[in-house]
Amino acid sequence: MRFSSVGADLVDDDSQAIELQDLAIGMTVRVSGDADDSTQLGTARKLEVVRGTRGAVTAVDQGASTLTLLGQVVRTDTATAFQGLANLAALTVGQMVEVYGATQADGSLLATLVETRAALGGVRLTGVVQGLNVPATTFQVGNLTVKYDTAQVTGVLRDGQSVRVRAASEPVSGVLTTTSVRSAAVGVIDGSTVSAGTRMKVKGIALAAPVNGQFQISGTTVDLSQAQIKSSGGASSIVAGQVVEVKGLWNGTLLQATDIELEGYRESQLGGRHELYGAISSLNGSMAVVNGVTVDLAPGRFEHGNLAQVVVGSYVEIKGNLAGNVLQAKKVELKSLATASGISYEQFGPVTDFVSGANFRLNGLQVDASGARFEHLGAAGLANAVYLEVKGVQDSRGVFMASKVELKSRSSRD
Repeated sequence: MRFSSVGADLVDDDSQAIELQDLAIGMTVRVSGDADDSTQLGTARKLEVVRGTRGAVTAVDQGASTLTLLGQVVRTDTATAFQGLANLAALTVGQMVEVYGATQADGSLLATLVETRAALGGVRLTGVVQGLNVPATTFQVGNLTVKYDTAQVTGVLRDGQSVRVRAASEPVSGVLTTTSVRSAAVGVIDGSTVSAGTRMKVKGIALAAPVNGQFQISGTTVDLSQAQIKSSGGASSIVAGQVVEVKGLWNGTLLQATDIELEGYRESQLGGRHELYGAISSLNGSMAVVNGVTVDLAPGRFEHGNLAQVVVGSYVEIKGNLAGNVLQAKKVELKSLATASGISYEQFGPVTDFVSGANFRLNGLQVDASGARFEHLGAAGLANAVYLEVKGVQDSRGVFMASKVELKSRSSRD
């Protein structure tokens, strides 16, 4: 499903404003909006980043492909993305990181993204409660003792409950003194309250194989009795630790699945685990940047062109797999000026080479916003270095004809 985000509210789970450039492959994002299953297109009203576990690395085991963070074992695999470092081998003890991912059945965290941070801005922990001791106001997450006597506690604490914990500073002697603890409750999906009757899609890790037609992914109960399962092995392929994507109807207590897709299916069908669409903003040999993602085009099988025809401003549709912090292309569909004409997509970044609202550049692509609808601020705010999110189509001359423009203030993840 591809969502248009121009005009949507972009925040994190602290309600702090973010920008599209702050997003990265591997982050957990909640999207609220409208979607059309027949076209696989949607319009987002709100995008909310669900922050990950954040702290200082206390151990790295390259042989086991793991790191330890806040007493929790973090597992990495070939699908884990890295931001600010090339791979796990570049990570050192004491380095500050934020890890996005999903809790596995054994309590460890399977990382989708490991991101280095210049400053922590507080400690965050996502995990499962074990060893709850109410009189002592403590519980365990992995090997870490969490002390919550002075914390604001939202929800009911019990063993096996998923929680999000925040603290002002790192643990001392294996004890983390928290400022807030938030536990999942009935009707809450990944920290967000969801109304019964809502159609939704969630992705997570199966905690165990289905029993009586039901299983759990990252704390959400799923009923698969009426689902189409996209996997060669059907329901028997769903086992503990399996990454699963589920689409269906939330009834208030469980997700009644209509479609279930197991990890690996999309790669087998599309030629890659990840999809990327947009115009190339920079190019150095076979290395390109598309929507802030570095891509190696060389391994890709090209359709409608070849690598020699790729230039800054070319619209591409890429399927591929991450290797560290680079997307290795498996399939590249290069749209020439003729075939790209009329394709709607989005761009974001700072304005350069500003002449007028009908003549400026964004990511190296010439833009004409003279006929666009402006969100929040008008065309008078356009100038060099102003950050924009724009939606539109590329015409036969290669000019991006904007239909919607949103002027944004700059922000920083740190």
